[in-house]
Amino acid sequence: MPDSAPFVSVLLPVYNGENTLKATIESLMGQTYKHFEILMGIDGTTDGSKVIAESFGDSRIRIIEHPVNLGLAKNLNALIEAASNNTEFFAMAEQDDVYVPQRLEWQVKLMKKHPKVGLVSGIAEFKSENRQDLFPGILAYKKQFPQGKDLFTYLYQNQLKVVNTCMMIRKETHEQNSFQFKNTYDNFNVDWDYVLRFALKSQVYGLPKVLVRMNRYISRNSVTTNKRGQFKASRQLLKDFKKEFPNLINKKLYNKALKTQHKIELGHRSKMGIIVYGIWYAICYLDSYFLKYILERKKKYFLN
Repeated sequence: MPDSAPFVSVLLPVYNGENTLKATIESLMGQTYKHFEILMGIDGTTDGSKVIAESFGDSRIRIIEHPVNLGLAKNLNALIEAASNNTEFFAMAEQDDVYVPQRLEWQVKLMKKHPKVGLVSGIAEFKSENRQDLFPGILAYKKQFPQGKDLFTYLYQNQLKVVNTCMMIRKETHEQNSFQFKNTYDNFNVDWDYVLRFALKSQVYGLPKVLVRMNRYISRNSVTTNKRGQFKASRQLLKDFKKEFPNLINKKLYNKALKTQHKIELGHRSKMGIIVYGIWYAICYLDSYFLKYILERKKKYFLN
């Protein structure tokens, strides 16, 4: 690969990731696109993550170690500061995900072809203990993200539909807009906050291809497995953005976004909680979805 090829800095924040880190690094080192470095931010880790990274013996893996846990956002910001001077793109990665070999190649090719695109993501093959899905549906069905204020509205109302773990960000766009990752919500919604703001400043593109295979079992050290904390943080983000962007978020949009949030939360409540909250939400929103959901879940309970 010629030296003129755009240089990519892969940002890999790590916190006690020894159970899955090796597979993640192997998938990154096996990329068909070779002009990159991996910046691994070890954030107050007490396990063998550093030893695993060092075992690869590859100079492209640069370890930035934080003795005290900074949190996801500050870790990411530190990795960006540590990136090589010739970096053109930042590629996000997570310690418990595996990337398809062509991930970086496909993303760099698109960024070179479309210089106005500041961020490109793709499809995640999402695995949990009992199911497998492609996310987001909009890309799985070969559709494309809206842009600008329409994308902001779409992502606010429907939650984050841009897969954070396979985002590639144009360094120039990030710096020109003074973007920062923020730990506003106790390590949650770092990506949602970032992409909402990004959507108002630059084009965001979604590749209709699987770029990452994600595992989110309860035993893993991913903040996405802590549902109670995630839900609380998401409700707070909706409130905060309504205050910060009153010209973009009116009461109607806020209520739609909150209803989406409550639909998500309902599926994680107890059997009795589904009935009680489902009826309450149905009355509040005058939406039969909640009553239908209760009936569907009751059928499953009786069948089991």
